Amino acid sequence: MSSNESSVLTCTNTSTKDFWCSTVEFHEAEFVWRISDFSSLDDEGEIIKSETFSSPTNDKFIWYLDFHFRGKNAETDTFRLFLNLSKKSASKRVFVKYTFSILNNAKGENYKSKFECSEFFNDYDDPDDDNGGWHDCPKKNETFRSKFLLNDTLTISFQMIFFEMSPKNLASMFHRCNTTHLKQLSDNLASVFENPSFADFTIIAKDKTYQVHKDILAARSTYFAKMFESGMKENQQNCVEITDVNEDIMGEMLKFIYTGVCENLDELADDLLIAADKYDIDHLKKVCVESIYSKSLCVENALNTLILADQYDANELKSKVIDFIVANSSEIMESAAWDEIMPVYPHLLNSVCKATRRFLARRNSTE
Repeated sequence: MSSNESSVLTCTNTSTKDFWCSTVEFHEAEFVWRISDFSSLDDEGEIIKSETFSSPTNDKFIWYLDFHFRGKNAETDTFRLFLNLSKKSASKRVFVKYTFSILNNAKGENYKSKFECSEFFNDYDDPDDDNGGWHDCPKKNETFRSKFLLNDTLTISFQMIFFEMSPKNLASMFHRCNTTHLKQLSDNLASVFENPSFADFTIIAKDKTYQVHKDILAARSTYFAKMFESGMKENQQNCVEITDVNEDIMGEMLKFIYTGVCENLDELADDLLIAADKYDIDHLKKVCVESIYSKSLCVENALNTLILADQYDANELKSKVIDFIVANSSEIMESAAWDEIMPVYPHLLNSVCKATRRFLARRNSTE
């Protein structure tokens, strides 16, 4: 029996509503995924994908679900569930409101989680991003197994309503929002960063001193927020010395905190990713991942990039690099770097081997 038996139960007709400044069509669908051999897959800690599905009323969007048998920090007692927009979708941008439900084995009560309207792109997949993901799933204890597993099969029900906005409607919406105000805000905050008149905190990074503002740092970084809420001497003295980030990287990171812009991103992406991970600046981490993947990833640096992504919990980048390695396996796996590096990181070797096995299985099934 397959481990991801799927079916679309219902799809309603479209409906038309006024939304923001536009009139848009709404599409609804319900999808059921039955995961058999649950205990065996749980023991292996796999990540499995459902079959793809789409709505009969709008087949431009192709969807699938991801089931992670481990929690966000590899906890074995819980799991995660994600909605994904396939890269094969004819359209790249869609807004979705959806509900995940775990059905009990008597088809009665269920465990449910609802998500308000979220924006999806078909080239974005971040397992650490709450968008598209159900992170607060029930614990996989004995109560869960007796209540939700029937013949070692877990049944997931998924309901969605989604709509697409045309480029014309998007342009109208953004015109109303007047994005020039956002640019002005970024410029104003850049001036605040450059002018220490009202600064209330000092950061020393080797030979460089930065006068900054606690409120801004706390709003953008949970690391600094926790520092300022604590009784740490740095908070009492209104000064911290940073020894593991050089002054150039610290300066770029602080500019990003204030303005949301990083002028030297492509040149400094690796180092900024490390700093963003330590100081818990999620959006900077995401733009670093995008820069590394789209601008610098190549056969020569793929293995080192994989190690970087693994060490600093950049799971989206890690997944993309593994796919890149599989796609270029003849060059990368036969290189001297492969023989030198991969034995030192057996868990990464295992991940690449599993991805290769899945790739070959998919290719063989289509031949």
